[in-house]
Amino acid sequence: MTNSTPALRKIPLFPLGTVLFPDGVIALKIFEARYLDMIKQCLREKTEFGVVSIIKNPDASDEDPSLSFSKIGTLAQIEDFDPIQPALYMTKSFGTQRFKLLSSKQEASGLWMGEVETLENDPLTPIAQEHQKVAQLLDEIISVIQSENLLGEAPFKKPYKVDDCGWVSNRLAELLPISLAQKNHLLAQTNPRIRLDLITELIEDDDLRNHMMH
Repeated sequence: MTNSTPALRKIPLFPLGTVLFPDGVIALKIFEARYLDMIKQCLREKTEFGVVSIIKNPDASDEDPSLSFSKIGTLAQIEDFDPIQPALYMTKSFGTQRFKLLSSKQEASGLWMGEVETLENDPLTPIAQEHQKVAQLLDEIISVIQSENLLGEAPFKKPYKVDDCGWVSNRLAELLPISLAQKNHLLAQTNPRIRLDLITELIEDDDLRNHMMH
């Protein structure tokens, strides 16, 4: 992906208990009226929505749950849409660009709208020598997924850019069995080499390699 100039935008938000990274894939079952309307509008206007994760925050309250929203999220573009029933949609979307959540407000419909500042996409960065092992690990995981015909369940799509720091770090961050807070910390890293450094440390310190391969 090419870099783009940061800009302020107002977008619908989809708060979730997960993290979406650029070029990642997320499958959603949509049944609430506010999100059914949101999906229809995004499809009609060919616009994106924002995925933000919900993190436990002791300062949050029932009156203002937005305090539990992560301040970093990712724009999502709908790729597949299957209206199984009038009030049940199966969707698959992919992450396009990270954003900083500046403010959020809940509309009467219950839908959250956010004012966001888009962040630059990762520059193409070759895999450094010290990161060759984790890049190879991702390559092995992709091979296992392909051999077991699980590609439809994979949180990523082609092309597989296993020689690019940003793509490799994003895919490993999605796969790592770590907390939401840790995933959001990785998402917030603007330097893909630093993000991959942190991921390498996580894998080596916690010996997560076997967990990821099984």
